[in-house]
Amino acid sequence: MRRHARQSWLMLLMAITALTFTNLQDLSAEEAPLKDHEVEFFETKIRPVLIKHCYECHAADAKSIRGGLLLDTRAGTLQGGDSGPSVVPGKPEESMLLESLRFESYEMPPSGKLSDEIIQDFETWIKMGAPDPRKGESKVVSQQIDLEQGRQFWSFQPVKQSNPPQVTEQAWKQSPIDAFIRSRQQALQPSELADRTTLVRRLYYDLTGLPPTPAQIDAYLNDTSEDATARLVDQLLDSPHFGERWGRYWLDVARFSQSTGGGRSLLYNSAWRYRNYVIDSFNEDKPFHQFIKEQIAGDLLDSDDFRERQDQLIATAFLLLGPTNYEQQDKEQLRMDVIDEQIQTIGRSFLGMTLGCARCHDHKFDPIPASDYYALAGILRSTKVLTPGNVSGWTKRPLPLPGQQEQARIEYEKALAQLTSEQKASQKELKQLKAELNTITLDDSSATLVGDWKQSTFYKDFIGKGYIHDQQQAKGKKLVKFTPRQLKSGRYDVQLAYNSAESRASRVPVTIKTATGQQTVYVNQRVQPTDGTFASLGKFDFRGTEEEEIVVSNEGTDGYVIVDAIRFVSIPVSASTSETESEVNPEYEQTLSKIKATQRKIKSIRDEIAERKQNAPPEVPEIMSVYEGEEPGDYHLLIRGNVHQLGKKVPRGFLTVAQTESAPSIPADASGRLQLAEWVASPENPLTARVYANRVWQHLFGAGLVRTVDNFGVRGETPSHPELLDYLAQRLIENGWSTKALIRDIVLSRTYRLSSHSTAAQRAADPDNRLLTHQNHRRLDAEAIRDTILFVSGDLDLKQHDQTVRPGTKSEYGYEFRNNYRSVYIPVFRNRLHELLAVFDFPDPNLSVGRRNTSTLSTQALYLMNNPFVMQQAEQIARRVNHDYPADQSARIDALFRIMLGRLPYATEKANAERFLELSQTETASEQIEAWTAFCQTMIACIDFRYIQ
Repeated sequence: MRRHARQSWLMLLMAITALTFTNLQDLSAEEAPLKDHEVEFFETKIRPVLIKHCYECHAADAKSIRGGLLLDTRAGTLQGGDSGPSVVPGKPEESMLLESLRFESYEMPPSGKLSDEIIQDFETWIKMGAPDPRKGESKVVSQQIDLEQGRQFWSFQPVKQSNPPQVTEQAWKQSPIDAFIRSRQQALQPSELADRTTLVRRLYYDLTGLPPTPAQIDAYLNDTSEDATARLVDQLLDSPHFGERWGRYWLDVARFSQSTGGGRSLLYNSAWRYRNYVIDSFNEDKPFHQFIKEQIAGDLLDSDDFRERQDQLIATAFLLLGPTNYEQQDKEQLRMDVIDEQIQTIGRSFLGMTLGCARCHDHKFDPIPASDYYALAGILRSTKVLTPGNVSGWTKRPLPLPGQQEQARIEYEKALAQLTSEQKASQKELKQLKAELNTITLDDSSATLVGDWKQSTFYKDFIGKGYIHDQQQAKGKKLVKFTPRQLKSGRYDVQLAYNSAESRASRVPVTIKTATGQQTVYVNQRVQPTDGTFASLGKFDFRGTEEEEIVVSNEGTDGYVIVDAIRFVSIPVSASTSETESEVNPEYEQTLSKIKATQRKIKSIRDEIAERKQNAPPEVPEIMSVYEGEEPGDYHLLIRGNVHQLGKKVPRGFLTVAQTESAPSIPADASGRLQLAEWVASPENPLTARVYANRVWQHLFGAGLVRTVDNFGVRGETPSHPELLDYLAQRLIENGWSTKALIRDIVLSRTYRLSSHSTAAQRAADPDNRLLTHQNHRRLDAEAIRDTILFVSGDLDLKQHDQTVRPGTKSEYGYEFRNNYRSVYIPVFRNRLHELLAVFDFPDPNLSVGRRNTSTLSTQALYLMNNPFVMQQAEQIARRVNHDYPADQSARIDALFRIMLGRLPYATEKANAERFLELSQTETASEQIEAWTAFCQTMIACIDFRYIQ
């Protein structure tokens, strides 16, 4: 039956996907010759290296062009020199440039091999197809940026007040959005409205990322009131799942990850707090301009209560979450690399600009001089984000607590600091007192050992190189002998150093042999030594003869015997007494008395510290956050981006081309981050509101009014509806920067509610649907696919979660994802992604990504057909449907379609399903579940499951 069912399942899969599961035209827009991220990769990773290390010998203005190779143009790079092509796009192993960088053939640059990271960047670039925007440009061609002319470009113009155009059809007058859209369509007729079953599924996915249940679909279909859709939209906007859906969009832009990526890849253990801050911000409909300020300068904002302060500090993790190689040993290079990544992320996320291109030279396409880049760099250099060390780290802060808890913690830490200070002072005093005594210390390393003693440094308060122990073995057969040859004749207090513990021996025999005889003393090593390190064995007279020695034995002992060192403290005798009387010098006795008093004080302080720690207030969690720099100031323009070649200083500031007269000035004693945040979030900034409104539009239509959502510069696309974009930006500002209000306006428009079915005339006149005559088919993103599979099986955990990286995890490598949380809570690592998410185009967390790639690959189909997770969930769905509809196969099929696709099956679909299940009819319940499992897996693999109509 298994082979027959499998073959039937494959036949059904082919039949169903070939029939009525969605018209697939217009699933992908035509790509531009060079993608935005490809240009940025070249400008930030490749061009700076070529300029710094190659142009001196391989550019048109080089004194001597070596090997006939020019690397300052695209054509020259591809053509190569005397030895042939230097780069073969897509084939790194055939590219001589990469061989030279690896020192495999030629050794370039001659000054020394570049870092492995740079070489890897070139390999990645060649694998990408060696995208290169330079065309015929050469280094000798100078470029003078005309800022006044640059300000004429559409995105640098102020946002204009746009009045909706007049349209004749009554149905298109209900929303200004519809008037803007319909006015451009002219004679082209738009599609009809989507049916309500399609619309409810579309709204649930767009606003929550989850499918509607059959009961939720029925509730909407049965509500025939005029405001039924508006009330459903409000309900979904109020759902906690709204923030999970829309927060994930922002996490793409914020390049959120829980690992550093570079070098050994460390874990950002508190990064989850930033993720939840983002989710909560969208659920609370935090004004977007406030959201901006908190992420750039939250630590510098005023706050009314501890929760607001928590948000503000957690938000600044935005500046720290980038991919960073903290092992970089050139600390100045590391500092500027972090700043460069911050500038690029701020530019793409808030302004839609590729600012990183201006690190080594004036921007090649946009009116952004290198001085603007270093004006921003000065602000971020005046911000503390790194901690020192061989392996550097990121800055952290204690999480703010409620007032009473905060005060209790402050008082505790103050008292602890006072006690610690007193302890250090007493220990210093004890050291000085002991220095007044004439002492000789013999470490265990200078002793003669009999038997196998083990070296150890496990307990850190040891003398010399470490200490030894008898391994609690061979009792009576091990000795440690100290020979005090350097002792002068006189009386000494003999002391043994050891560390105490319950596992130690309670009666360690120590024999002191002198010229006058020998005496054995027994030491209880479970008791701490008198002064914390040394315990006195008694006072003995030594003459400096050869037979004198101290012998530690393990004979008859009942635990570990520890030997660290022997100390001899000289005891001077009073000058007024004879040698036979040996009266101890009173000054010595006074010093000993002070030493004992100080030791008692240290013990008392130590006990008090231990007691306070035992009753300490709850530990304050640490969060990723930034600080103002101690010495804020302007920074130099770096020659060719080289951190070791300083040019002139550049005053801190913002983008000159987008700056307004009301832009805030930067105080000399501040970093300028607060002023940067205010400038970015200003309603007068021509970029910010447009960029964000365009992002919102993209998530609801599959493409932005500006399709290059991260690039509003010259190489980006111009808006299809510029007046509508300005209207949306203005509405965003007027509504207090409310994301939910903007979304509500858009999804209640007729344009959003159009059917996704298009006519031949529409496709011929507008193949990319830029005029929006119909809604776009959109594939679910990776998270929605995974969440839906778990949701329809009944296994999805819908709770909000905090830290989801398993306790004890030290590295991302080999991490196993084992939970059924919503996908937004799955740990995101830079070197390891959840398998399903990676297969279905989860964005590279090393980059700020506003528009995900949507691919159609064989690996996706194979995953849905063969992955154990999909098979397991298909079986779970099959059991659920068979349990809920035990007697009626027709009802089961209808229910399965409604659960998984949000609709009833079409006639042909139902006929195919019934035919398959009839072919698979069996007598046993387990075989019936197997047939239904195959059918459910086919449903998961079908197109309608993965696409929104």
